[in-house]
Amino acid sequence: MAKVTLDRALYKVVFTEYERGWGQKHWDTEYYDNEAEARKRATDYNLEHNNLSYAPDWYVRAEYAGRV
Repeated sequence: MAKVTLDRALYKVVFTEYERGWGQKHWDTEYYDNEAEARKRATDYNLEHNNLSYAPDWYVRAEYAGRV
């Protein structure tokens, strides 16, 4: 595997799947070169997809995980 050298920080958004009776598992990870963009992605995803007043049987939640 090739070594990757970056000259700037990356910011991570982690997606986790939740399913009643089965628990949770990692769904996906996205990386951004801008902290505000990463935070906005997590917030926008959750506002669009997780807008019920209760936890459904299956859903995916985005979480801003900080600087890598």
